[in-house]
Amino acid sequence: EPMGRNRPGGKAGWTELFFLDEVTALATGHRPCFFCRRAGAADFVRRFGEVFGIAEPRAPMVDKRLHKERLASGGRPPAVSSDELAGLPDGAVVAEGETAYALRGGKALEWSFAGYAEPVLFNRLAGRSLRLLTPATSVSVLRHGYAPVWHPSADT
Repeated sequence: EPMGRNRPGGKAGWTELFFLDEVTALATGHRPCFFCRRAGAADFVRRFGEVFGIAEPRAPMVDKRLHKERLASGGRPPAVSSDELAGLPDGAVVAEGETAYALRGGKALEWSFAGYAEPVLFNRLAGRSLRLLTPATSVSVLRHGYAPVWHPSADT
Protein backbone atom coordinates (compact mmCIF):
# COMPACT_ATOMS: atom_id res chain seq x y z
CA GLU A 1 0.00 0.00 0.00
CA PRO A 2 1.60 3.27 -1.08
CA MET A 3 2.43 5.54 1.86
CA GLY A 4 0.80 2.93 4.12
CA ARG A 5 -2.79 3.60 2.97
CA ASN A 6 -5.09 2.47 0.23
CA ARG A 7 -8.83 2.90 -0.02
CA PRO A 8 -11.22 3.89 -2.79
CA GLY A 9 -13.07 7.14 -2.98
CA GLY A 10 -12.60 10.35 -1.12
CA LYS A 11 -14.68 13.45 -0.60
CA ALA A 12 -15.57 15.82 -3.41
CA GLY A 13 -12.73 18.22 -4.18
CA TRP A 14 -10.17 15.87 -2.67
CA THR A 15 -8.44 13.08 -4.52
CA GLU A 16 -6.32 10.45 -2.86
CA LEU A 17 -3.04 10.23 -4.72
CA PHE A 18 -0.47 7.55 -4.11
CA PHE A 19 3.17 7.85 -5.04
CA LEU A 20 6.23 5.64 -4.66
CA ASP A 21 7.40 7.99 -1.91
CA GLU A 22 7.38 11.62 -0.86
CA VAL A 23 10.32 12.44 -3.15
CA THR A 24 8.17 11.37 -6.09
CA ALA A 25 5.19 13.37 -4.83
CA LEU A 26 7.31 16.51 -4.51
CA ALA A 27 8.70 16.01 -8.03
CA THR A 28 5.16 15.91 -9.42
CA GLY A 29 4.26 19.21 -7.76
CA HIS A 30 2.53 18.00 -4.61
CA ARG A 31 3.25 18.74 -0.97
CA PRO A 32 3.10 16.34 1.98
CA CYS A 33 -0.41 15.30 2.99
CA PHE A 34 -1.94 16.64 6.20
CA PHE A 35 -4.11 13.52 6.42
CA CYS A 36 -1.32 10.95 5.99
CA ARG A 37 1.65 12.85 7.37
CA ARG A 38 0.44 15.76 9.48
CA ALA A 39 3.82 16.51 11.11
CA GLY A 40 5.66 16.37 7.78
CA ALA A 41 3.05 18.54 6.09
CA ALA A 42 3.20 21.12 8.88
CA ASP A 43 7.01 21.15 8.67
CA PHE A 44 6.88 21.63 4.89
CA VAL A 45 4.41 24.53 5.17
CA ARG A 46 6.43 26.13 7.99
CA ARG A 47 9.63 25.95 5.94
CA PHE A 48 7.75 27.31 2.92
CA GLY A 49 6.81 30.33 5.02
CA GLU A 50 10.40 30.81 6.16
CA VAL A 51 11.75 30.57 2.60
CA PHE A 52 9.23 33.01 1.14
CA GLY A 53 8.91 35.37 4.11
CA ILE A 54 5.31 34.50 4.97
CA ALA A 55 4.58 34.95 8.68
CA GLU A 56 1.53 32.67 8.77
CA PRO A 57 1.80 30.23 5.87
CA ARG A 58 -1.13 27.99 5.04
CA ALA A 59 -1.38 24.87 2.88
CA PRO A 60 -3.60 26.58 0.24
CA MET A 61 -0.78 29.10 -0.34
CA VAL A 62 1.62 26.25 -1.05
CA ASP A 63 -0.94 24.46 -3.22
CA LYS A 64 -1.60 27.56 -5.34
CA ARG A 65 2.08 28.15 -5.95
CA LEU A 66 2.78 24.48 -6.72
CA HIS A 67 -0.20 24.32 -9.09
CA LYS A 68 1.35 27.10 -11.18
CA GLU A 69 4.66 25.22 -11.29
CA ARG A 70 3.23 21.75 -11.90
CA LEU A 71 4.11 20.26 -15.29
CA ALA A 72 0.52 19.09 -15.74
CA SER A 73 -0.44 22.78 -15.55
CA GLY A 74 1.57 23.50 -18.68
CA GLY A 75 4.90 24.16 -17.02
CA ARG A 76 8.12 23.11 -18.70
CA PRO A 77 10.92 21.75 -16.56
CA PRO A 78 14.03 23.92 -16.66
CA ALA A 79 17.24 22.56 -18.11
CA VAL A 80 19.98 21.74 -15.63
CA SER A 81 23.57 20.80 -16.40
CA SER A 82 25.34 17.90 -14.76
CA ASP A 83 27.65 20.50 -13.17
CA GLU A 84 24.64 21.94 -11.32
CA LEU A 85 23.56 18.63 -9.77
CA ALA A 86 25.84 19.01 -6.73
CA GLY A 87 24.09 22.30 -5.92
CA LEU A 88 20.65 20.71 -5.81
CA PRO A 89 19.31 19.39 -2.50
CA ASP A 90 18.72 15.75 -1.66
CA GLY A 91 15.21 14.87 -2.80
CA ALA A 92 15.30 16.88 -6.04
CA VAL A 93 14.48 14.87 -9.16
CA VAL A 94 15.97 15.38 -12.61
CA ALA A 95 15.22 13.59 -15.87
CA GLU A 96 16.95 12.68 -19.07
CA GLY A 97 14.22 11.93 -21.58
CA GLU A 98 11.92 9.38 -19.95
CA THR A 99 14.41 8.39 -17.24
CA ALA A 100 14.14 10.15 -13.88
CA TYR A 101 16.80 10.31 -11.18
CA ALA A 102 16.36 11.31 -7.54
CA LEU A 103 19.38 13.03 -6.05
CA ARG A 104 20.70 11.82 -2.72
CA GLY A 105 24.05 12.06 -1.03
CA GLY A 106 25.91 13.25 -4.11
CA LYS A 107 24.52 10.45 -6.26
CA ALA A 108 21.65 9.93 -8.68
CA LEU A 109 19.19 7.08 -8.12
CA GLU A 110 17.27 5.97 -11.20
CA TRP A 111 13.54 6.03 -10.43
CA SER A 112 10.96 3.38 -11.36
CA PHE A 113 7.44 2.52 -10.20
CA ALA A 114 8.97 -0.35 -8.20
CA GLY A 115 11.68 1.69 -6.49
CA TYR A 116 15.15 3.06 -7.07
CA ALA A 117 18.07 1.41 -8.87
CA GLU A 118 21.65 1.44 -7.61
CA PRO A 119 22.97 4.99 -7.27
CA VAL A 120 25.40 6.42 -9.81
CA LEU A 121 27.83 9.29 -9.41
CA PHE A 122 26.83 12.60 -10.97
CA ASN A 123 29.70 12.37 -13.47
CA ARG A 124 27.84 9.46 -15.12
CA LEU A 125 25.26 12.04 -16.21
CA ALA A 126 27.84 14.46 -17.64
CA GLY A 127 26.98 15.85 -21.04
CA ARG A 128 23.40 14.61 -20.94
CA SER A 129 20.34 16.75 -21.57
CA LEU A 130 18.82 16.98 -18.09
CA ARG A 131 15.69 18.72 -16.82
CA LEU A 132 14.75 19.54 -13.24
CA LEU A 133 11.37 17.91 -12.52
CA THR A 134 10.93 19.05 -8.91
CA PRO A 135 9.21 22.46 -8.90
CA ALA A 136 11.26 25.47 -7.77
CA THR A 137 9.11 25.92 -4.65
CA SER A 138 9.80 22.38 -3.45
CA VAL A 139 13.50 22.68 -4.31
CA SER A 140 13.63 25.81 -2.13
CA VAL A 141 11.89 24.05 0.77
CA LEU A 142 14.24 21.06 0.41
CA ARG A 143 17.22 23.44 0.46
CA HIS A 144 15.80 24.93 3.65
CA GLY A 145 16.10 21.55 5.36
CA TYR A 146 12.88 19.69 4.66
CA ALA A 147 13.68 15.95 4.73
CA PRO A 148 11.26 13.95 2.56
CA VAL A 149 10.36 10.31 3.13
CA TRP A 150 12.22 8.02 0.73
CA HIS A 151 11.19 4.59 -0.53
CA PRO A 152 13.23 1.86 1.25
CA SER A 153 14.98 0.97 -2.02
CA ALA A 154 16.83 4.31 -1.82
CA ASP A 155 18.69 3.01 1.23
CA THR A 156 20.44 0.17 -0.58
